[in-house]
Order: sequence, then structure tokens, then C-alpha cells
Amino acid sequence: MTNGFSDTCDLCQGKGDFFWVEHEGDSSKWHSEKIYTDRKLPIDKGTVYVSAAYINHLYQAYIWSRNYPEIEFIVGGPVAASRECAADAWAPLYFQVRDNVQFPENLKVTGQSVEDIFKISNFSSPWRLEVPHTMVDPESPIYFSYTLDNGCYWGKCIYCNIKEAPRELFRSREDMNYAFAQLAHPGRKIVRLNTGSITPKNIREILPNLPRRNDLEYRTFMRSAKAENQALKNALAQMKGDFPALTLGIGIEFPSDRMLRFMGKGITKADILETLRICAQYKVKVNGNVILGWGNLLEEDIRDLERFFEGMPDESMTTAQLRWLYAHPHTIIHEQYQGEPAHLGPFYLGFSTEISPEQMTFNQEAVKIIQKYSQKKRFKLEGLGNMKTP
Repeated sequence: MTNGFSDTCDLCQGKGDFFWVEHEGDSSKWHSEKIYTDRKLPIDKGTVYVSAAYINHLYQAYIWSRNYPEIEFIVGGPVAASRECAADAWAPLYFQVRDNVQFPENLKVTGQSVEDIFKISNFSSPWRLEVPHTMVDPESPIYFSYTLDNGCYWGKCIYCNIKEAPRELFRSREDMNYAFAQLAHPGRKIVRLNTGSITPKNIREILPNLPRRNDLEYRTFMRSAKAENQALKNALAQMKGDFPALTLGIGIEFPSDRMLRFMGKGITKADILETLRICAQYKVKVNGNVILGWGNLLEEDIRDLERFFEGMPDESMTTAQLRWLYAHPHTIIHEQYQGEPAHLGPFYLGFSTEISPEQMTFNQEAVKIIQKYSQKKRFKLEGLGNMKTP
């Protein structure tokens, strides 16, 4: 659920009605423009605030603004993040607007938070989420976000553009409150503790205090750096066996030390292995992200990757997700690689990298090694369909 107004639920409810829209469930169709043309709104004049978590949400708002000229559309949310901090300026952080595109006059996109728009302090309202049970089965699991912050304290990876966000728009929750534990939904609740990368401080202070219940699960992303590993180990030891149901996302990326340095990760493959050892010891689930599609691999990188998976503790990783390197605008990767440009309506999204036949051979060998170790180390492998072939 893209619950972008839950931090200001009461404030927003006092100004109008919530309207949930069910988007296309087939992710292969998300970038098909025809999916968004016929969705109707219940009003034809007034003001609509849209929380856009993904680019297709923003595209839907763009289509609505053209179809409903007497409605003013104000769009914020994660995908609307801006490289400009002024309230009247917007320069998209995660994509680009195509040349010579003019937005309709009734469409405003902003990097400001809802609190900024209504001139109150960030995270000063009670968190609340009303699950639309006319659309969601009360017994079904739901996945929703509880924001820790909207940045990444590291911000140096060469394939990521979050470092371009101005510090003035950074927002961080100081009082956890754990309000999601009171959510009125009888089904399983999967809470994403949302942050670019959880800090050592939040690992120490938040993880031990997460409410434990059979209907609550948690997911968050953590850098496999030494400080995070130590904080995680101490936090889990402090719990003395009373652990929340927690899944950590970690960036394995391409686990050779040379490649990790090239990416600006600030970690080594030994650091990642230490994260996996800690998680195996304390039964924490791990979702590892692996990136292929690099154009600068050497034979030593392939052998380093093989040694990494050989050294991984058995069953220490639940899932490995394979992704092909994607060059987003405003990243170093975007300047170093070429590929077929991807668009959704007026938005330029970047491209999947194209690499030489020699580099394709290295990347395919890496895939085969990962496939072999997925069986040997017993982790689920996802994303094989994302892998290109020569």
C-alpha cells in the first residue's frame, strides 16, 4: 500500500476525502501508457493531492490533469523528490522530463512533504492508516511504509541518485511511537521501516523495541558496514532470543572488493559475509540484492564472487534478487554507460546498460556461479528473467 498520507492522516481528513486507486497488479504492464488512460475520478472540479510512490503514479496524475482541466493536482511523494529545495522550484531527482514537454497548468509536482505544504512540523501529527477494506480483504496481508527518514546517510554509490537530494528537504522521525501496532486490520501486517539505509543509531534504538506479535513483520535496508554489523550484533544479543520477525535487505551488488570500491560502497565482501553470519546466528531473514550488467569486470572479480558465495554460511540468505544494472539520470553510471532510453509519457527514466560481448561472457559466468550456489547454500533465486543474453 502506498500510504503516503498516513503521517498526516487527521490533517488531510479534515480537508477532504481519501480516494484509493487500485493500480495494475501485473508489474510487466506498469510502463504501458494505455493502462492509465481510462481511470475515472469521483469529482470533476476542486483540488486533488496525489501521493506518488512510483513513476507510474506520477504518470497517472499527469493523465488526470489533462482529462480533468478544472481540478488542480498537487503531486508529492517519494518519486516526486526534487533536486531543488525552494517551494516554487521542482527539478526531478529520479528521472528527467523530456525536452519541450509542458505540464498542464493544473498540475504541480513538489518535493515538499505534506507537512511543508500545510506549514506544520514534520512528523508532528499522529500516524494513522485507514485500510480500504472495500478493496482489501480484511484477512489478507498488507505491506505498508512507516518512514524513518527520506534519505541515505551514505549517499556515495555511483548507481544511485539519492545523494543529489538537498539537505533542506531531509526529514527524520525522532519519536518512533510505533503507532502501526494499533492498525485496525486483522490480517498480517508487513511494515517497511522506510529509509535509504538504516543508521547504526536506529539499529541500536529501534530494532530492540519493535512490537512483537504474530501478525507483525518488519523489513528494512541496511548497509553491511562495520558500524552497522556491530550495532546489529549488539541489538540482537540484547533481545535474548525474543526477536521480531525481521527481514533485512542488503546490497551484495557484485561481491568482489575491486568492484565494491568502484561502486563507492565503502564496504568489503568480508563485511557482507559478517552480516550474513550475524543474521544466520540470530535467525534474521536476508534479502540480498545482486547487480549484473557491469562493463568493467575482470577475471579476478569472477573468482572473488565465487569465493564470496563459497564462504557464505549455509541458509544465511533467504532470497537473492538479480538485477541488471540500470542507469538512472543524475548518476555516474548514466554518464559511463549507454543503452536504449526508456520513457513513460513525458518522463525519461534512464536505460538498462549495454555491454560488450566479452563483458557479457563475464556477467553470464557470474550468473551461473550464483545459480550453482543458490542450490548449495539453499537460498531462493529471483530475477533470472532480468538477465540479458548475448
